[in-house]
Amino acid sequence: MAEPTAMDTRTLVRRTLVTAGAMVGACVLVVGTLTLVATLVVGHAVSPPSEAEQDGTGTVVPASNVHGTVGSRPAPMVSLKR
Repeated sequence: MAEPTAMDTRTLVRRTLVTAGAMVGACVLVVGTLTLVATLVVGHAVSPPSEAEQDGTGTVVPASNVHGTVGSRPAPMVSLKR
């Protein structure tokens, strides 16, 4: 006959799963709250797009001119020494 104080294997597994479920639920709650707060902060920090950006009539720099024209000389090195 089994001792009455011995823990049943099913009880141990059940308690382990309940504890793991509670930990996962707590993590989901914390991460969800942090995500919501970060989304609200960033949403208020970023200004809405201007009319030019919405219409697509804003100034656009062609990708070929971002670093200067092809074959142009690089900018001279500036020395900070006197």
